[in-house]
Amino acid sequence: MSIPRHQQLASELLEQIADGSLAVGDRLPTEDQLCESHGLARGTVRRALGRLEQLGVIERRRGSGTTVIATAPVASYQPFAHSPADIAELAAESRIVGPETADIVADAALAYRLGAQVGSRWFVLRGPRAWRTRPDAPFCWSEHYLRSGTPNQSLLHDPFKIENVTNKGVIQTISAALLDGDIARALGATAGAAALVIIRRHSDARGRIASVGIHIHPADRYEITTTL
Repeated sequence: MSIPRHQQLASELLEQIADGSLAVGDRLPTEDQLCESHGLARGTVRRALGRLEQLGVIERRRGSGTTVIATAPVASYQPFAHSPADIAELAAESRIVGPETADIVADAALAYRLGAQVGSRWFVLRGPRAWRTRPDAPFCWSEHYLRSGTPNQSLLHDPFKIENVTNKGVIQTISAALLDGDIARALGATAGAAALVIIRRHSDARGRIASVGIHIHPADRYEITTTL
């Protein structure tokens, strides 16, 4: 399954905003123009524009069109996923910059973090995560663990697919922590500062944890907003 068309359009518009092709104050093409130029349905275009609005880079007003108001995603980034689509969308729009990989055996501390057994074997991919349009400005530290024996080439090279999460159960937890020195340096943050930790555990058909994603966000780089 390829990246959804609305995500492709949102990423293309983000790149144009980031490189200055669309500057702050500029008007975006109308929905009709985007539909015609990209061969997309109106609903697809509206989803793409809605995503850019959620990220805080555009403003839409009835009768006034759509205006660029920021050159990069700002406060609307939501680290806590509400659906598998949110996880897939984050993977499509961001990446780990200069990742390091390793094969490791879980000691007691790591086993507790993963929810796995001490002595279990894992492949890990980790590093600072940034928007694809702004690789020099990481917004969190990500660690992806795959149980040993699981093909890891897809994690390294293939596009993330929504079935990667919809075909498995996902348990998501949120907690507070303090940034350790190595992660703080990688993110250009302050060691010991407050951080938000999101852990997503993906289970296989037998209920065994198959992969774990851990994302650590400095306190000044996220907010969580809900509507009741």
